Amino acid sequence: MKLNKLTLAFLFSLSSIYGFSQEHYPVKGKIENTKNEAVGMAAIKIYKGDSTDLFDQIYANEDGTFEIPDLEDGTYKLVITEFGYEQSSTIAEVKGGVLDLGNIVLKNTTTETVELKGAFVRAQTSQYKNEIDKRVVEVGNDLVSAGTDAASVLNNIPSVNVDPQSGELSLRGNSNVKVYVDGKPSSLSASQLLKQIPSNQIQRIEIITNPSAKYEADGKSGIINIVLVKGAKKGYNIGLITGYEQGKKSRFNSSINANVNVGKFNIFGNVNYADRPSKQRGLGQNYSDKIDQSFDILNRNKNLSYKVGFDFFINDKNSLTIYTNQWNWKYNMNINTIISQSSFDKKNFNDINSKSNSSDYSLNYKLDFDKKDHNIVLDAFYSTNKENDNRDYLTTYPADDFYKEYRYDKTETTRVNLDYTNQIENAGKVEAGIQYRKQSNKNDMTSTQTVIRENISFNPLVNFNFDRSFYSAYANYKQQFNKFGAQVGLRLEDVEDKANWFYTPNQEGNLNKKYTNLFPSAFFTYDLTEKAKFSLNYSRRIDRPGIYQLTPVPQFSTALMSSEGNPNLKPEYTDSYELGYLHQMKKGTISGNLFYRSVKDNIVQTFTKNPDIESAFIQYYLNYDKVNNYGVEASWNYKATKWMNIYLAGDFTSSEMQNDSKKITANVLSFRLNNTYTLSKQFSLQQFGFFRGKSKNLQGEILDMWRMDLGLRYTFMDGKASVSARMNDIFRTMKARVNMSDPYYGYANFRWESQSAYLGFTYNFGGKVRSRADVQKNETENKGGGIGL
Repeated sequence: MKLNKLTLAFLFSLSSIYGFSQEHYPVKGKIENTKNEAVGMAAIKIYKGDSTDLFDQIYANEDGTFEIPDLEDGTYKLVITEFGYEQSSTIAEVKGGVLDLGNIVLKNTTTETVELKGAFVRAQTSQYKNEIDKRVVEVGNDLVSAGTDAASVLNNIPSVNVDPQSGELSLRGNSNVKVYVDGKPSSLSASQLLKQIPSNQIQRIEIITNPSAKYEADGKSGIINIVLVKGAKKGYNIGLITGYEQGKKSRFNSSINANVNVGKFNIFGNVNYADRPSKQRGLGQNYSDKIDQSFDILNRNKNLSYKVGFDFFINDKNSLTIYTNQWNWKYNMNINTIISQSSFDKKNFNDINSKSNSSDYSLNYKLDFDKKDHNIVLDAFYSTNKENDNRDYLTTYPADDFYKEYRYDKTETTRVNLDYTNQIENAGKVEAGIQYRKQSNKNDMTSTQTVIRENISFNPLVNFNFDRSFYSAYANYKQQFNKFGAQVGLRLEDVEDKANWFYTPNQEGNLNKKYTNLFPSAFFTYDLTEKAKFSLNYSRRIDRPGIYQLTPVPQFSTALMSSEGNPNLKPEYTDSYELGYLHQMKKGTISGNLFYRSVKDNIVQTFTKNPDIESAFIQYYLNYDKVNNYGVEASWNYKATKWMNIYLAGDFTSSEMQNDSKKITANVLSFRLNNTYTLSKQFSLQQFGFFRGKSKNLQGEILDMWRMDLGLRYTFMDGKASVSARMNDIFRTMKARVNMSDPYYGYANFRWESQSAYLGFTYNFGGKVRSRADVQKNETENKGGGIGL
């Protein structure tokens, strides 16, 4: 009986989907050039009515023909782009039947790269688009990141770096960057989050180096927004992705993406599983105390995540989107350390077992008014993450000991936005909104270790509770005056911090702080020509200390190094200026940016000697005085031939750093090369190169590093299936090396599994979801002779 009820419920759900469906009709056509030759594989972007939001995208067949199935009655704009041809825009009026647009002729142009509102399209690689306040990277078919995670994808983007050892993310040389998923903050830390997002689930990445007043003011160096795949095509569509990677360890990943889009509903979802063990090793040599530390690390990571939700298009003016992201992470790390001196070798073992469960829930309601770009959006978001962490320590240095640590971490984030947009006729666009946001953290640790300090014997225990509440409002005004464009804005944020903590043997404290800040922003653009543009931007930002910078719970611990937070940290404030230039040439695009940041109450990491262990140090955080940072970025895209595209990007940053003993200037120069070779309609090859030069930090000098990657894809079954292969760090040159000068003179190196090989398979299929009328018609037509049971 129970099974029958479930079956009936399932059939009723399918019937309901059919019932909501409307009649759909195809649009056909053929694309050719002025010589009446077919133009195959051209990209066709579909926009509904006057909307600027992409409705769908398809590609023409090799013979230039195309068919767009399942379109409801209405007006559609088709924007067609292909290398070597001018962009074409065609209006399609669908009215109760098949629409044949006939032959659409593309005109040749001497410009090999086609630009659409600042975007240039590169076959088989990413798309880069420059908007007034952000850069957008369409991840698309990035071959050298296939089968990896978000950290690997970000490392291929200019000015972005992810530390392979700690997972720390930095933008323009600074780690104070906010990470969003689908425009919303996650309860996971950035290092955890980037390891859990598979690369094949990323649709695009938005780099916002100078956010406007519309965005939250957190993050000195800006915001990185990771937009995940969300199926939206008409009918039903299913994509299967599976892959195998071999480094020191074997790794596997699999994903399923699906959506059903009928009538007023679009139901979407995906499931991802990854089993990604890895090995790392390192060496630290203390010349001052003549003591060495070598370590081997074995990581075992298993991630299971899924996303499910729906769009409900209530009518032409009202729409609702609800979805959830669920993340489940199991993590085991074994750290084997050998402490060596001339007279001994001591072994320490550390076993970490961690489980993390994170949930994001989002609701978005949009009300459109009668005219274009006039709407109200209500956005509500709740996120929670719970992590249990058990650690076993077996030490022989500085003394024989065995003890356990138990850690518990819980983070909750609530955010509600109400945003209003109005494009005033013959004037500019007004944006305004209000926001409530709250973040709560609970961070605990207990240990069985016995510590003796100042003749007091105790077991370490730490409790830290922290709440941060925001009340915000903003207003932006944007207008174009012929060649000149401007956007000015102001954001107000009222913030309250509350915290209390206790850690043995007898230290406790609390925090209650309120402060209100104004954050202005200004963006100006000037079109020198149709293909050249200048931009000038300013914004004020704040970096509020995060939970792991505040909590006295140690975040990691080895025999000679541990890390903990400082509950008394103050926020740091940044005034950021940026000058940009974008120019499209005959066979490519060149862009450049100059930036300058002035930082007050700079938050930095520093070290102090551990009073309990000889030659050991504790890493923690402090505020210091004003520092300055500046830099330059440049990129060049060049269509060398019909089958070869070159992308070269470089950046230079100069950052002042200081602690209680010194102040230095750290200069970093890096380059990225990304070449794409279209060998045939089915075969494409991608070559990626990375180089970062020497740089200073407060502890010493980081030596240069470089690597080379190759990726290959073969597409078949009329584009529905593909096989991908890649080889990362072909020459096994990628490793971190540091000459230490503080807190001791020495040398350190760290090597991870940068060299690996990957083989993956992708298959996409789908079709039309028939309406109830189609089903009934089909049943009627199929009635007749035969054997009935």
